[in-house]
Amino acid sequence: MNRLSYRRVLSTACLMLAPLIPAWAQQTYQSPPADLVKILEAPANPITSISPNRRWVLVTVSDPRTVTISDMADSAYYLAGSKIRANPDYRIDNIGIRSGTVSGIDGKVEHQLEVPAGGRLGSTAWSISGDQLAYTTVSNGGMSVEILDPATGHKRHITASGLSGRIRDLDWSRDGKNLAFTATTPAGTSLWVADIGNGTARRLTPSTLNFTIARGNIVDDAGCNWLNGKAPLVCRLWPANHGATPRASEVPTGVIVQESYGVSAPARTYEYLLQGPGDEALFDYYFNDQVSLVALDGKITPIGSPGIHTRATPSPDGSYLVVETVQRPYSYQVPMDVFPSRTEVWNLNGKIVREIRNSHVAEEAPSARDAVVPGIRVVNWRPDVPATLVLVEALDRGNPRTVVPKRDQVSLLSAPFTGAATPFVQTEYRYGGITWVSPTTAFLTDRLSRGARQRLWMIDPSAPGGGTPKLVWDRSAEERYSNPGTWVYVLDPASDRFVPLRSSDGKYLYLRGDGASPEGDRPFIDRFDLATGKTERLWQSTAPNYEQALQVVDRDANRIITQRESPTDPPNIFLRDLRGKSLTQVTKLGDPAPYFANVKSELITYTRPDGVKLSATLYLPPGYDKSQGRLPFFFWAYPREFQSAGAASQLAGSPYQFKRPGRQNYLMLLMHGYGVLDGPTMPIVGANGKEPNDSYIQQLVASAQAAVDKVVDMGVADRDRVAVGGHSYGAFMTVNLLAHS
Repeated sequence: MNRLSYRRVLSTACLMLAPLIPAWAQQTYQSPPADLVKILEAPANPITSISPNRRWVLVTVSDPRTVTISDMADSAYYLAGSKIRANPDYRIDNIGIRSGTVSGIDGKVEHQLEVPAGGRLGSTAWSISGDQLAYTTVSNGGMSVEILDPATGHKRHITASGLSGRIRDLDWSRDGKNLAFTATTPAGTSLWVADIGNGTARRLTPSTLNFTIARGNIVDDAGCNWLNGKAPLVCRLWPANHGATPRASEVPTGVIVQESYGVSAPARTYEYLLQGPGDEALFDYYFNDQVSLVALDGKITPIGSPGIHTRATPSPDGSYLVVETVQRPYSYQVPMDVFPSRTEVWNLNGKIVREIRNSHVAEEAPSARDAVVPGIRVVNWRPDVPATLVLVEALDRGNPRTVVPKRDQVSLLSAPFTGAATPFVQTEYRYGGITWVSPTTAFLTDRLSRGARQRLWMIDPSAPGGGTPKLVWDRSAEERYSNPGTWVYVLDPASDRFVPLRSSDGKYLYLRGDGASPEGDRPFIDRFDLATGKTERLWQSTAPNYEQALQVVDRDANRIITQRESPTDPPNIFLRDLRGKSLTQVTKLGDPAPYFANVKSELITYTRPDGVKLSATLYLPPGYDKSQGRLPFFFWAYPREFQSAGAASQLAGSPYQFKRPGRQNYLMLLMHGYGVLDGPTMPIVGANGKEPNDSYIQQLVASAQAAVDKVVDMGVADRDRVAVGGHSYGAFMTVNLLAHS
């Protein structure tokens, strides 16, 4: 078998670059060739958003998702696993939605969102009911807030005295009468609220909101939340003593001591960790906040003590908060999400009603499959009742090697949070979540990473212990061909939460899935019978199109909203009537990158020496013919781990998809004479009780070798001119291929 040539490519590149390094050091940043600039500056692929009432579709077209050199050079701190901007992000020149269109799902009504000449659109947000759309516009005069009623076409401009800076974080009250948003200036971030009835907005807080956690996507928690869908709002503000940014001393005050207590524990690697006392001071400065209630008249009521609060989540009835607070000592070995923390229930006066959890730093947390931290690890509000906590705790102290009949205990603790939690249900595998459907119906998932097992149980929340659990399915989580899909969710206007869509007679729920098969993905919609647990297929995509079900319109699934495409037709939104078998086109989007129209693409399959079946998408340059000779090739890949060769061999993707560069900017190499192999599967299989990584190098090289052999045997690739790349785990793959092949 021929040896792979990645090392040869790398060595050649180094030899070519070495003599040029002194000259390059004197040069500024260079622009790519004009044809590549055209590709890079083309609009991003359109993004669709369906209104909560499933009557309207918003389509936005944005500038390309590029990062400017000035953005890269912006001052930032790297603290406890997070990148934190040193200054408020108030710029509006980098906001880039070029256009927005709202269309009725019947294809008869269309509204263009008005954009000032030379301006842009910013944020968008549907009201909870779906009958109003809020959006921001950007112009030389700054930003403004607009409201569209798509049913009437009426548009309202929100007036606000003194409003300036970058407007975002649009958040509707549940009744649709008020819209909260933030405005960021060089001085900081303030909270505003718009009265939709009179079209005016007023400022509720000074520029004192602390959005460090919300902006950093550190936890799934916004900086401000409506309390039970209405005023007041729960916000995190800078503490009263928040002063100037601390400056680390240039002279160390002592050595940094890290101790090992002789405990053997595998360790992961993390980025952006704290490095010393100076980082600790910056961490305290940027993350400390004061939880406060903000009324619509601007009254601010601090509750509780200042601290680093990673959660301040209201109960469904708005009477309590679950607050999680980071504690010292901070670790230099792990990020903040595993720092010591304390989880409590507060009332709205800031009084601690109940301490739920007090955890230590998880530097030595078990890293084996299915290992978890001991003690309570999940603290969530049950969404369908006023104020009840769902608590999950390991019965094996987090060690999957301990032999026990049940792994996890799920308990419920209701207001006023006195006494012991009530055991609800125990799971044989690790707890994977609960979907609450009705007072008498819920679905419990438990799963086992070793063996990749996943089970779904139907339980009765009204019965002690969840009643007698009914097994719905027990399957391999790796099996794509047998994947039953996921529930179809809709936003319930009464509770402002996503719930599974239920038929009008209450007998059925709905599932949608990828429909993976040996012929490729064929998305589907199924109806699930709550009484029998059986499914009935209502619709499935057919060749020569690739069509995904985005949403079910009505409770009985008579109509569905889909996105339909083919190799020559760009994705567009359609309304499909399953009763009358009719299809109505809702949007008429064109080809976002017509210069790629003549690119040849093909879903190819091949086999590596151990019998595992592999697949990839092959791209060839416009106008290319084999008679022109073999091409240099670029592979872009990402390995995945599997527990069985059968699961690793299953086909992913569809030959009927419309392919254009989006985030896959490496496809632009096609315009300069390269072939591209996109997503060649690189399965790492752990069979017969072995871990996948026990033979990582051998399997990685075998998969790459099989991919190279395939495109060479097809007569399109030059074996001596193959490059490989990948992101994250794909980058790790790339380094190993360069070193070991």
